[in-house]
Amino acid sequence: MQNLENHVTHNNLLDVSHFDMPVRSEVNPKILLKDINGVEQRTTMDNQVVVYRPDTMDILGRSRSKQYKIVEPTELYTAHAKKLLEQKDLPLSDVIVDDYIYEGGRKQKRTVTFPSLTKKIEKSEVAMRSDIFNSVDMSWMYQAFAGAYRNLCQNSLVFGGQRMYHIKQKHTKGLNVISTLKSVAKTFELFNENQELMDKMLKQEISLKTMAHILAGNICKKKESSKKLLDDTSISVNYKLLDYFIDRIEQESGNLGYTVWNLYNALTHWSTHIDDTFERLDDKGIAHEVKMTRAGSKIHTARTKREDRVREFMNSEDWQKLLANTYIFTALHPNIQERLN
Repeated sequence: MQNLENHVTHNNLLDVSHFDMPVRSEVNPKILLKDINGVEQRTTMDNQVVVYRPDTMDILGRSRSKQYKIVEPTELYTAHAKKLLEQKDLPLSDVIVDDYIYEGGRKQKRTVTFPSLTKKIEKSEVAMRSDIFNSVDMSWMYQAFAGAYRNLCQNSLVFGGQRMYHIKQKHTKGLNVISTLKSVAKTFELFNENQELMDKMLKQEISLKTMAHILAGNICKKKESSKKLLDDTSISVNYKLLDYFIDRIEQESGNLGYTVWNLYNALTHWSTHIDDTFERLDDKGIAHEVKMTRAGSKIHTARTKREDRVREFMNSEDWQKLLANTYIFTALHPNIQERLN
């Protein structure tokens, strides 16, 4: 982790003054700017996206990607605070906020700790906390964490405790900050309301095959016409959606293991990240980026439909049996098995 340059501790979630600095991004700006050594330069920047401070004219970062999406620190941490404040049952009067800026504001981190929400980890009590990492110099990916842990570095190589939510994304147009912050807040809400259920899901291991089987028979099951149902009684599966869930689960397996909690997070991630994409292999083994929304879809409509489908799945007999540890795995459809090989 980068050396600490500036750090303040306070108790006001809405106080983001520590991150307050003007930031602007332009493609190939034709103005006088200063490089990291303070040397003034007027250049075409080789047709790059340049992030700079308009008050000091300091260059903060450069990228050749036109897809770069700047996330302004004050807007990010204000949105984070508001999402937490929306959760009525959280002990928001008892929080510790640590705000960090590195390298003159090029990188930032906010840690929010809930001293009254604790969890026993490795024979010690650890308070719940949330960390949000951001940068405007294109060096750090955007990351959001939630869980019970003692220490953490921005690339998560040093981690003491338990991760309950973690998202790591590049600063591109597909980055949906509000959705990730909503997931962070919901994680705390669930912990506060039902610690026993969360602990059970975190500890309850389940094989990827079993998850695929449950998904195929429920949320990934296609609705067929009456004629199709009469002609063919086998389950028709939305394999694009199933492949997406398997991809999400495998991505998080290093953090969350193959657990019911990982499956739950994959479902809620899909319901909130409407514009998400994933890589899918074709029959020749070539990876293609697949979008999870149809062109022209209205985000709010799609989100409502997905949330309804997740809610319906949570009320299904299979999900209830899974939570009760009475679910019996039978056999996978050959096409599903093929996707797991």
